[in-house]
Amino acid sequence: MHPASDANSQFHIAINMSATVMFLIVASVMVILLILLWLYGAYNRMVDLEEETKNQWQNLETQIGVKDQKIALVEEHDLAQIGLESHVYEMIVEARKMFAQGKSSGDRSAMGQASGMMDNLLPRALGFAEDNPQLTSHHVLVEGLQQGVQAVSKMASEVEEFNQSAKNYNTFIRMFPAILVAKMMGFLPAEYFDEYSREEVSDMFRRKASLGSFVESKRSEADEKTEVIQDEIQAIEAETELLEAKARLAALKESLEE
Repeated sequence: MHPASDANSQFHIAINMSATVMFLIVASVMVILLILLWLYGAYNRMVDLEEETKNQWQNLETQIGVKDQKIALVEEHDLAQIGLESHVYEMIVEARKMFAQGKSSGDRSAMGQASGMMDNLLPRALGFAEDNPQLTSHHVLVEGLQQGVQAVSKMASEVEEFNQSAKNYNTFIRMFPAILVAKMMGFLPAEYFDEYSREEVSDMFRRKASLGSFVESKRSEADEKTEVIQDEIQAIEAETELLEAKARLAALKESLEE
């Protein structure tokens, strides 16, 4: 074997090895770049979904705040003193207290429960206010409670939007391999917004009533006297109609006899 041939063979082998090494290096770099790009995209996607959830929550909190402000008018006008059921008044105070504490501590569950209670209480307070036009600042009170009821209606769609955005975010951070990025970067699942349904709140009122934990607000003496007078008027009217009917019947009999 000639030395020249050996040298050429070794040279070709070296070139092939260098090309292979270079290919592996380039391939490794490409893979690393692709992984980094995916990590970058996954992180940005998580941030985007998390911010969307936060924005949706701010909308919800704003609407609960509106309901809290409007239902506060019941306390300001002290409707319990003019006949609003004591348990309704107590629940209004309790709902506002729960919302304030939940907002202060960041307890979304408490705010959701308070919101559910307000959804039940606002229409009842509005109905009571509309039935009592003699109230001081009646127009302001009714208009404010109407705005509270409108906030209840508006919030229904926003609750759905928030829970959907929370679901999208929670689903993404649980998917593999996105979950690895979520754990490394400290992304935590979002809480869904749950609130008492109207049936649950109504049941709570019924339980409280059956346990005798409150006493219905007493009617004033004036209300009782008015009711007695109205009953007497109805009785007199009924008696008058009966006498008139008897008189007409007697007249008809006389005409027949003639």
